[in-house]
Amino acid sequence: MSELPAELVDIVEPAQVATQASPVWLIIVIAIVLLVSVLAVMRWWLHGKARRRTLRRLRQFRVEFATGRVSPRALAYAVAVELRTCLQTHRVSTNPPATVRSDAQRTAWCSFVARLDLLRYQPGSDLEPEQVSALLRDAAHWVRRAR
Repeated sequence: MSELPAELVDIVEPAQVATQASPVWLIIVIAIVLLVSVLAVMRWWLHGKARRRTLRRLRQFRVEFATGRVSPRALAYAVAVELRTCLQTHRVSTNPPATVRSDAQRTAWCSFVARLDLLRYQPGSDLEPEQVSALLRDAAHWVRRAR
């Protein structure tokens, strides 16, 4: 046997680092957090995109009505379709959207839907420019409140 010098006999190897695999786990956790963050931002951006598209369409309706290219009844139907799409519901009814919490807001929603229904279903209903402006302003208000 080879003899070791006496001073080297009591030297102990350094202990292995217990967290040797931790950089891999850290990278995985960071990647998962980044992925979830990116998905959340994309969902928020896509929903905002639908809202912006609806608001742009409401502005177009105002111009089309002012130039006489659309009748009051067709305007009311177009507003209802845009609201239905933005609020992701099958039809615009007196049941308020989920974002409506107070009684005053429920009353305002029911009033808005009643005006919209009056325009859509009552034959011969005519609108003044101020009424069109109020209807489109209220529709934009409800679109902005949508989730």
